[in-house]
Amino acid sequence: MNFNKNTNQQRPKLLIVDDDPGVREVCAAIFGDFEVEMVGDGCEVTPVLARFRPQVVITDLSMPHEGGLSVVQRVKAEDPTIEVLVITGYGRIEDAVAAMKYGASDFILKPFDMEQIQLAVARCLERQRLVRSHASLQDAHRELKQLTELKEKFLRLTSHELRGPLTVLQGYEDLLPMLVDSPAELLAAADAMALAIHNLVEIVNNITLLQDLKQKRIPLSPRPCDLPALFEQILTELHYFTGHRAHTLRFSHQGTTGGMISGDALRIVQIARELLLNAIKFTPDGGTITLTLTFPAEQPGWFAFMVEDTGIGIPPEKLVRIFESFYEAQETQNHSTSRTEFKGGGVGIGLTLVNELVHAYGGRLGISSTLEVGTSVTVTLPELTLPVGDRGGR
Repeated sequence: MNFNKNTNQQRPKLLIVDDDPGVREVCAAIFGDFEVEMVGDGCEVTPVLARFRPQVVITDLSMPHEGGLSVVQRVKAEDPTIEVLVITGYGRIEDAVAAMKYGASDFILKPFDMEQIQLAVARCLERQRLVRSHASLQDAHRELKQLTELKEKFLRLTSHELRGPLTVLQGYEDLLPMLVDSPAELLAAADAMALAIHNLVEIVNNITLLQDLKQKRIPLSPRPCDLPALFEQILTELHYFTGHRAHTLRFSHQGTTGGMISGDALRIVQIARELLLNAIKFTPDGGTITLTLTFPAEQPGWFAFMVEDTGIGIPPEKLVRIFESFYEAQETQNHSTSRTEFKGGGVGIGLTLVNELVHAYGGRLGISSTLEVGTSVTVTLPELTLPVGDRGGR
């Protein structure tokens, strides 16, 4: 019986435990397709288990120091998935019951023939294969369930996020004929419609960007980049939209006097802006949000920026999932549409975009958070190689 028909597969491992050298040699010859280890007593099993990691153990029941029942217990304590066959020349029913109670797979009487023990080992390997297949199916089922839940959540959030701007557009479209004689109200309606359109475009653009990132279709465009000026501009724009929240937005620049780097300004802005917007959403009115730029001396050619807030923090069990697609720390039923209001919601892809952009850039991302104290997110990115024509511009 060939246990290893595919020569590319790793040979199965068999441990033989018997005080009779003849029995050990016969078993080793029968299972020539296996990797085989042999010991003469149950007391020698433990170190072999840790080193050899057998799939099947064949053990004699009676040995001078530790017998087969002890071997079964040792093996199952080490790894319950290892199959154990007990062989003996004394066929007492009590011994068979005890062996099965401790976890033995089969009980074989001596003298055994080759086909009998080969079939017993084949059944052991098949049980292990079925267990692995069952575990794989369970993992696949859990993953499918999670994907289904994410899909349903995405559809709920997206429907909610799209309905708001569409309602505004529909409402003002109906009102426009009645506002033609009121220029001020007409301008206000136009502003509201422009904002609604902007929100719709942003949702679609972010979903498209995430899809492109997942498919690794985002090129990087390195150019000379003044990071301090870039970050000051982002904070100025955000403060214009969030001034009513009475947040203190701070920028700190450490580690160098210049701050000029070669990088993709668009991607850096996208990362920093999403992190700042997230900090704004989850920091109560009057809180502080700090953006810190550093150039680590121990990492020449790299730069880092950190967004810290004095917000509500993230529970540890949710922190590990915070960068997953369509995941929001707050419950869906409490979802409220807004990019800047306290605990405002979106479609749940902002931090996923950050994660994907950072990795597409070749950087690293770290996060820490304490409930009711705040959250800190650190992004570390490499400088990019400038095109030949731009190298003189730095």
